[in-house]
Amino acid sequence: MPTRSNIHYRNTSLNVSAKELEDLFRAADLGGRVGDKIRRAFLNSQQVSLAYDGDRLIGASRAISDGEYHAFIYDVAVHPDYQKQGVGQQMLQRLLAALPVWRIMLRADEDVQAFYGRAGFMPCGDIMALHQPEHLYDPTPTGEAS
Repeated sequence: MPTRSNIHYRNTSLNVSAKELEDLFRAADLGGRVGDKIRRAFLNSQQVSLAYDGDRLIGASRAISDGEYHAFIYDVAVHPDYQKQGVGQQMLQRLLAALPVWRIMLRADEDVQAFYGRAGFMPCGDIMALHQPEHLYDPTPTGEAS
C-alpha cells in the first residue's frame, strides 16, 4: 500500500493530460470518460482538486458553480490503490472550502453515499445536497445596520 506522505494536491488542471485522467477513471471503475473531453471538462470546471503521488495522478475531483448560491460536485475519483486512505475526503474538503455557496449538490450511487455523508451531505433520492445557510446571503458589512 502506498504511503500517504508522498501525496500532494493541486487545484489546477492546466498540466493534466487526457490520458492521465482516462487512466485514473478507468482504474476507479468510472469509465466512459475518454479523449480530450474529460480534460476539457476539468479545464472548464470552476474548482478542481487533483491528488498526486509524486508525478502520478491518483485522484481527481471537480465542481461547477455560479459562485453565489449553487454548486455541483462531479467526478470524485480515487485510484483503487489509494482508496480508504483519506485522499477522496481531502479532495472533497478542498472543493468545499473553495465553494462559499448556499447549496452544494452531487449525485451519488447508494454504495458511496456514506462517504459523502461523512462530509455533511444528506440523501435526497439519488441526489445529495449540503445546505450552507451562512452563504445564502452576502454578509452585512461591518458598521452597517442589519
